[in-house]
Amino acid sequence: MFAIGLAFLHKTNLGSHGLIRLTGDWEFDIFLGLLIYSLLFMAGWLTARIRPLAMLKQVLEHIFHHELSVWLHRLNIIAVILVFIHVQLIGYMTNIYAYMLLFDLYSAATAIAYCVKKIHDYRFLPAGKLISKRELKDNFFEFKIQVPHLNFRKIQAGDYIFIRIPHQSGLRELHPFSVVNQVTDNNVITLAIRGDGDFTKKIQAINIGELIQVDGGYGRFNTLISENSGDRLVLITGGTGIVPMLAIIDAHPERDMTLFYAVHASNDQLYVSQLNHWANTRPNLTVHIQTGRFTPADELKTIRANRSTFLISGPYALGKNWVHVLKQQHVAANKYYYEEFNW
Repeated sequence: MFAIGLAFLHKTNLGSHGLIRLTGDWEFDIFLGLLIYSLLFMAGWLTARIRPLAMLKQVLEHIFHHELSVWLHRLNIIAVILVFIHVQLIGYMTNIYAYMLLFDLYSAATAIAYCVKKIHDYRFLPAGKLISKRELKDNFFEFKIQVPHLNFRKIQAGDYIFIRIPHQSGLRELHPFSVVNQVTDNNVITLAIRGDGDFTKKIQAINIGELIQVDGGYGRFNTLISENSGDRLVLITGGTGIVPMLAIIDAHPERDMTLFYAVHASNDQLYVSQLNHWANTRPNLTVHIQTGRFTPADELKTIRANRSTFLISGPYALGKNWVHVLKQQHVAANKYYYEEFNW
């Protein structure tokens, strides 16, 4: 946004003509359009605050499906190329030889890095097969993917991965999902996916044996767990945000943990039998499952906040609530992390 603001000042205060003006106008319009699009579809903090925007987003999601959104964002490439051409056309800029050398080298390095990444994503990502699919509840499926040549140590408990299904229309672009299980040397990845969007609905129809490519893992939960190795882990989650917490609970039986799991309705609960089993067999694990919100200030009275690390995943309102109270309680910033859960 700041860069587009500077571009607007440049556009309105410096006159130009011909191709210089045309390329500048086109790249500015593309960047501005993508900014507006991104604020509507990707800025959860904004749509969570402004209800009309959230309603507009729900309507437009039927048109701007996942793959179309990815291709729209690739307009950034065209805009960047226009910026490159725009600079090359400005005579007084091209006379600054040192600057132009640096500009051209940086542009070339960026283009090469981008092409290498895209070739890797489409040709060399680890590929596995769907070995199990079961319906957890209406519109909610669990998928098990076995990836023979996966470096399982790259996927830590609490991570999310990107997957693509190259032979299925509408599922060929990478999409993020959190991992349910602790991935071990059997190289089986478990995902729990609710059919909220076009990608997540289409994936419900794939068959056992379908080829799936995997990129990841990514995430910061494991970093905080490692950095605060002596702390009790307080896991705070709502709705489908329970998914990464299951992997964390499974992977760290040695850690003292407290789980706060809130749902809108009792039939929204996931993996409750597994959570109850862990709670009954692990004396260092306390599980709280509740319909409706927890009150953070009340729950923190039962916890030694200075000896705890807080991991939060779930809807924006849940994360905002807990983070606000943690700040009020003067919990250090390196002792909590919120991952907004929109997939």
